[in-house]
Amino acid sequence: MKKILFLMLLTIPNVAMSYETAKYEVTKVISKKIEIREYKNMVLATISTNEESQNNNFRTLFKFISGGNEQEQEISMTTPVFRQNINNKQSMSFVMPDSFAKGSTPKPNNKNIKIELLKNTKFIVIRFSGRSVDKNFNKYQKILESAIKENGLNADLENQINAYYNAPWTLPFFKRNEVLLRLN
Repeated sequence: MKKILFLMLLTIPNVAMSYETAKYEVTKVISKKIEIREYKNMVLATISTNEESQNNNFRTLFKFISGGNEQEQEISMTTPVFRQNINNKQSMSFVMPDSFAKGSTPKPNNKNIKIELLKNTKFIVIRFSGRSVDKNFNKYQKILESAIKENGLNADLENQINAYYNAPWTLPFFKRNEVLLRLN
């Protein structure tokens, strides 16, 4: 009984922190964990650096949504947080709440943060729970690549996007992580 109570207490912070999630339409279900999604209009605040650690990128983006912008406006946290490695540059993106358009998003004080619009983009996605580490993301990318081949799809295999939905203290078996590959 004590173990069950302990587990319930650990999950309460995750239930209490329900964030707005980027909206998408599932256009095809390939398996229990793999689907094709279309994101219609998603506004992203993105920072790219040469740093290995993503902690600084997260802190910089968090400052932006905490009022580090021209309007000194606080912006609600959303999910997921996207991470990508392109040409040895670490990129991290926060999804802006649905109420923001590219033109209505406050201008960041940090010139390294770019506001981008991702419009009508299809991805093949695999969802998994567990630790949010590169080893797991790479393992699931390989599974996703097999599904792409089996289904005769054409995707950008070079620019994997990792999606994080939970706080770092979330127990691994409650975490929601995803790998996204853009369909061509």
